[in-house]
Amino acid sequence: MDLLLTDNEIKVLSNVRKQILNETVFIFQLLNVIRDNSIVIIVGETGSGKTTQLTQYLHEDGYTKCGMVGCTQPRRVAAMSVAKRVSEEMQVRLGDDVGYAIRFEDCTSENTVIKYMTDGILLRESLREQDLDNYSAIIMDEAHERSLNTDVVARRTDLKLIVTSATMDSTKFAKFFGNVPEFIIPGRTFPVEIFFSRNTVEDYVDAAVKQSLQIHLMGLDGDILVFMPGQEDIEVTCDILAERLEELDDAPPLAILPIYSQLPSDLQAKIFEKAPGGMRKCIVATNIAETSLTVDGIFFVVDAGYCKLKVFNPKIGMDSLQVFPISQANANQRSGRAGRTGPGHCYRLYTQRQYKDEMLITTIPEMQRTNLANVVLLLKSLGVQDLLKFHFMDPPPQDNILNSMYQLWILGAIDNTGCLTPMGRQMVEFPLDPAMSKMLIVSLEMQCSAEILVSRPSHVYKYCLL
Repeated sequence: MDLLLTDNEIKVLSNVRKQILNETVFIFQLLNVIRDNSIVIIVGETGSGKTTQLTQYLHEDGYTKCGMVGCTQPRRVAAMSVAKRVSEEMQVRLGDDVGYAIRFEDCTSENTVIKYMTDGILLRESLREQDLDNYSAIIMDEAHERSLNTDVVARRTDLKLIVTSATMDSTKFAKFFGNVPEFIIPGRTFPVEIFFSRNTVEDYVDAAVKQSLQIHLMGLDGDILVFMPGQEDIEVTCDILAERLEELDDAPPLAILPIYSQLPSDLQAKIFEKAPGGMRKCIVATNIAETSLTVDGIFFVVDAGYCKLKVFNPKIGMDSLQVFPISQANANQRSGRAGRTGPGHCYRLYTQRQYKDEMLITTIPEMQRTNLANVVLLLKSLGVQDLLKFHFMDPPPQDNILNSMYQLWILGAIDNTGCLTPMGRQMVEFPLDPAMSKMLIVSLEMQCSAEILVSRPSHVYKYCLL
């Protein structure tokens, strides 16, 4: 019996076949480049699936037969959510074939072949096992975030290393690794119409609430993504948004969902789920939603124009999170979130002049704005003797390195010759600031650990319980 197809059905079938063929050819080319080179730079546009699919490609190509495929993420939330997504796609239990490891939590097993983790976890693993023989390949995802740990891990050129990012200077990375090949993964993005504020915004929380309500009441389809600097602003924004929504008569329902690193994982997962009754979602997020997490259905972005960055605070002698204007690269990445699944709109709560004249083109790398005591301690434990000659991609000021070494000498972590002391070798085992590590170690000797746990931050307490 002949099966007759209409012209339209034939056209659709032809397009599907072309798409399958193009994807097959693309995957074949990508795997060939990875096989032929120890280090590869991969630039993937938003929506290209590089974070979730690349590990699976390597698994299917046989890399997991001789070790795990590891993928580092700059944030804990991203490591957990991506691992969950990949386990669902592979139809395996999370923690079995696919798992994740973050500070204070290891959701892996002896059967794990794909492992997502923060870059700090991989760095600590390299301290215990310098060869990292249990990995066949390492993917450094979101390399444009440029954390201290990323810069150090990037020096492990003895590994099969795949460096990926959505918005990085690929040529700069390629030169840093010795003119290694670059591979571009095309993404499926749609045009985004950008609106700047006419006047300088005094209260970005209030402005974001008003803009979100205006979008919601316009009646157009699509979810809303609001960018805020941190947890406090997110919680206030959600509360005010809910209050003002109740004050409106006959306003359609709105699912207001926060997302930040300290939010329980079950609440974080809600941003990926469909809202009950088909209502619109309004997700209020930190910059984690710029690249690390991809949420489908976003058609409207409200950008407050600020983020929190870790910088060295000389008053307390430690790093602290402070609010700064985002860079132009961050702004462009945020607006791109609205064009993930269709044409979108981005409302920037700052003027075009502020964007052009006051925002940096890219964010200053963490290596150049934070206390280096922790990374100096790690480098010393890895056997690096002359830190001033260590090849950083963006070298920090020498004064910063020398100041960090002086702090470590004061703490007794290094001796007069710059070598690690027994105390320093103990301190490097703690995923904490060197001063806190020293405090915990000494508290055991002084028998005052209970008092230290009461007076110190919660993450120190959690570490001691473990």
